[in-house]
Amino acid sequence: MDGFPAAPPRPARQGGAWLFLRRWARDPLQMGSIIPSSPALGRRVARASDWSGDGCVVELGAGTGAISRALLGAGLPPERLCLVEIVPEMAEHLRAALPGVEVVTGDAFALPDILPRRLRGRVRTVICGIPLVLLPLERQRAFAAAAEGAAPGRGFLLYTYCATSPLRHRALGLAARREAFTLLNFPPASVWRYSPGG
Repeated sequence: MDGFPAAPPRPARQGGAWLFLRRWARDPLQMGSIIPSSPALGRRVARASDWSGDGCVVELGAGTGAISRALLGAGLPPERLCLVEIVPEMAEHLRAALPGVEVVTGDAFALPDILPRRLRGRVRTVICGIPLVLLPLERQRAFAAAAEGAAPGRGFLLYTYCATSPLRHRALGLAARREAFTLLNFPPASVWRYSPGG
């Protein structure tokens, strides 16, 4: 061709842990934790999730995909997992790291509007990785409404570092039940289920 050597291959996309740490440094309140969730926490979230029949799972605030990998490892088919991630850089990482999984770059609070049409009416579980405990009550109420709009009557799972309910569930009209707890996470974490009608 022109006698110049071919351009070197592009370096591989940065690892998920490094990306997570960078995002945490930019906005700690958005990330909620300094490191991704552990496999032990992922397994507990997966056990509390339902994708029976032709159901699907929606994970909000998927980060670098630690919980997503646990869901896939538990047998959830990739095409029945939808991840919503507001940070474009992290959404791009998820698309590259988890082929076959639907990744939506968007705001979890707009879930009923941004949920892919093919999944509407099929959501069995909504999983929240957003640090809702840091949000004012009105924003928590808006989140609960968004989850209800996408999965009527099913509520949502929230993984958190709080041993007691991190949400004032009665003020939100929700029932709360702790589904699981693990010390094998930093910090130790719980999985809470919030359902309408509390």
